[in-house]
Amino acid sequence: MKGCGQKMKGNLTDTAVIGIDEAGLGPILGPLIVSAACFSVPADKIQADTWSLLSDSVQSNKKHLAGRLLICDSKKAYTPSTGIAYLEKTVLSCLHILGKAPTTIIELIDMLCPACKNRLAQYPWHKDLSHRDIKFNHDDIAISAGTFGRNLEKHNMSLVALNSFCFDVAFYNDMIRKVNNKSTVLFMAVCNLVDEIIKSAQHTNFHFIIDRQGGRTKYTRQLRTMFPEMELKVLGENDRISSYQLGTSDKQVRIDFAVKADADFLPACLASMVSKYLREQLMGCINSYFVEKCQNLKPTAGYWTDGKRFINDLKTIAPQIQYDPNQLIRCR
Repeated sequence: MKGCGQKMKGNLTDTAVIGIDEAGLGPILGPLIVSAACFSVPADKIQADTWSLLSDSVQSNKKHLAGRLLICDSKKAYTPSTGIAYLEKTVLSCLHILGKAPTTIIELIDMLCPACKNRLAQYPWHKDLSHRDIKFNHDDIAISAGTFGRNLEKHNMSLVALNSFCFDVAFYNDMIRKVNNKSTVLFMAVCNLVDEIIKSAQHTNFHFIIDRQGGRTKYTRQLRTMFPEMELKVLGENDRISSYQLGTSDKQVRIDFAVKADADFLPACLASMVSKYLREQLMGCINSYFVEKCQNLKPTAGYWTDGKRFINDLKTIAPQIQYDPNQLIRCR
């Protein structure tokens, strides 16, 4: 699997601190997205409470934002009633810090996961992504980005990159058939992002914090398989966190698989929000495609029960709509 391959900036004396999280592992419809949020952090700030440190510009609770950006687990940031509003403001503000301002979904994909663009072009509901506008208040985004960026600079920190890996349904199904395990497919995507960041960032020290994968506590065999050229040391494995040190002659990489990383660790929360935002944009395209062909169809979020309902509705309410099930429905 190939990732984004973006070259990242960073101070060699700092540590690249990265959170990785996914959105869409459970659904039966739509893509699985895995994202990484990378920050450059000086050594004396590694153990700091990031939310407290950056409290002038970010907050983890909707009730106390007072103009600040919401950075929290995407399951709290997104609700059917508020939709993608919080996700959008945070993700676009962070992209603005990186000098990126997507105005269409295809531009968003180019910035987060360009490797998936050609695959998505094969889907009838994704063919017009260049005409799917992202509408937002440019001044509002610029103000939020400026406040967050200055707050980071105040503490000698910086946002280095936002990267995503998109498993569109047909690609996901193909990977599942090859490895016959959903957790393995997800872990491969996580390691793909880890590898891309290690190779692209201008750092020598890296610290990844990743939400625990399916309750697993031991990752030694999988890490040795994915990173055979790196020396591996087990730092600890318990019910709360599993920690490893990987190294080469010029790179040192710590990887923590932690329970509730997507709730307790700011970079992982941001990665969660990026994943959810990109997934919701692509799900919106799927819903628009089918509802435009049959007004009686009710949109779907793609999760198991509602996804099954949508598939049944296509058969009973709109049997005239032709589609490739391998592009719409996950095999697992």
